Amino acid sequence: MLLALAFLWLSVFWAQCEKESPKPGLKLFREDYKSVQETCIAVGFVKNSCGNDTKIGIAFDARLGKQIRNLATKGRVVFDTVNLNQGLGYDASTGVFTVPSGGTYVFEWTILAWEGLVAHTALAVNNQFKSWNYCQPGKSNNWRSCSKMSILKLNKGDKVGITVFNGPADIHLKYTSFSGFKL
Repeated sequence: MLLALAFLWLSVFWAQCEKESPKPGLKLFREDYKSVQETCIAVGFVKNSCGNDTKIGIAFDARLGKQIRNLATKGRVVFDTVNLNQGLGYDASTGVFTVPSGGTYVFEWTILAWEGLVAHTALAVNNQFKSWNYCQPGKSNNWRSCSKMSILKLNKGDKVGITVFNGPADIHLKYTSFSGFKL
């Protein structure tokens, strides 16, 4: 009798496990979810699943919040007003972007030289100049806006910032910015 009850209980248990869902849409949902999950993996949005490993991207955009006058050679331009810091690589207190993960990065900076004065800046990686921006009004007494874009292969932990390569530099705040992103 006990053996018969155990057999009956196991039969009912197995039958419930193999049952189709009483909600017919659940099976379709699971199939659609699996298809979306496979697509996410295929296009590189995630590494192994559509779970917690989503790729958020790395990008920052910062502006100058105050005037800079007479910044000496090798002085760092600190862009202290941050509009975007996706990936948390940019430090507004130092003006340095620390590369969160290795790869190819694009950087752009625009400098507005003070009326009739100069601002010679460079993109520095680990304190080595990689790209230069020569902003000088010439013989005129005008404001001069100069922009530069650079594409670099960087390693995790590299430090990137904008530095004066020939000072002093006089930089106006409103139209001066520094931004970058990982390709």
